[in-house]
Amino acid sequence: MNTNQAKPTIAVGMDHVGMNVPDMEQALQFFTEVMGFHHVTELGKLPLDEAWKKRYHIRLNAEVEKVIMLRAGNGSSLELFQYKSPERNMERPLGDDVGWYHLGFYTDDINASVAYLKSKGITVLNEPITVAEGGPNTGETWVYFVTPWGLQIELVNYRDGKAYEKENPPVVLWSPKDNREKPGVDPVPSAKTIELVNKHLQIWTETDNTKRLALAEKVYAYNIRIIDPGVILNGRAEVSNFIGGLLKQNPGFEFTLVKPIETHHNAAILSWQFGPKSKPDTITGQDIFTIAEDKIVSLLVFVDGVTK
Repeated sequence: MNTNQAKPTIAVGMDHVGMNVPDMEQALQFFTEVMGFHHVTELGKLPLDEAWKKRYHIRLNAEVEKVIMLRAGNGSSLELFQYKSPERNMERPLGDDVGWYHLGFYTDDINASVAYLKSKGITVLNEPITVAEGGPNTGETWVYFVTPWGLQIELVNYRDGKAYEKENPPVVLWSPKDNREKPGVDPVPSAKTIELVNKHLQIWTETDNTKRLALAEKVYAYNIRIIDPGVILNGRAEVSNFIGGLLKQNPGFEFTLVKPIETHHNAAILSWQFGPKSKPDTITGQDIFTIAEDKIVSLLVFVDGVTK
C-alpha cells in the first residue's frame, strides 16, 4: 500500500438527498406548491432484478414506480422515490430510532415562514426558538414542522452568523445564505455594484478604526473572505485590523483607481494603485469581487509582480 498517495477529493459537495415517500402526488404537491421547489426530472418504473434488490437491501417483491428530482431552493437537490411494496413498513421511525432523519432549510424570515405554513394548514411543532448565549450555534433561530405524511422539516435562520464563525475557524459550514445564485435571479445592478466597490476603496483608505469598521459593516458580509497573495482574511474585524496595520506601516499611502470599475452579473474587477501622492503607482493590482444580497462576500486580490 502506498501511504504517500495523494488523497482524492471524494466529495466536492452535497448533490442531493434521496427519500421514499408513501404518495408521490401528495409529496410533489407539498414540495412544489407549499415549499416552492422546482420539479426538474422524472423517471417511471425501474426494472430491478433479484441480484440488485439483494445488493441494495430491497424486498424482493418491491418495485420502483416513480423517481422525481426537485431543485430545492438554493442548495442540495431532493430525490423522491415511490415504491410498490406490499410488505413495506408505512410507519415513520420515532425520533430516537436509527432510521429517523429530518431536512433542514434556511429561511430569511422565520416568523413570516411560520405564519405562512400555518395558513396552509401545516402542523408546526414549536414556535421559533433562538439559541441562547454560550454555544457554537448562538445566533441561530429554529423551528420544526411536519409534512402531511409525517416527515419533520426544520427551518433555521442566522442572519448575523453563528458564534463559532466569529472565531475565524479554518472551516465553516456551508450555508445557502451565502450562496444566493438561483434560477431566474437577476444580477446585482451595475450601479449598485460600483457603489459597493467604491465604498470598499474608502474602507481601505480610512485610518480611523471605528469609522472603518462601521463602513465595513455596511459593505461587507459578516463572513467576508479576502484571499491575498500573502494572507487570507475572514470576517469584518480581521479585515479592518489588517487594513489598519497596512496603513500604519505605509503612512501617506492611499488606494486609488487606475481605470473604471468593470462589472457583470454579481462580480466586479477593480484595478488599483497604492502609494503616496508623489508616486501613487508604487504598488498596483486588481481585486475580483463576488457580491450577494447587496454585500461583498468574497474578494480575490492580485498584486502585480507577486505570485504564490
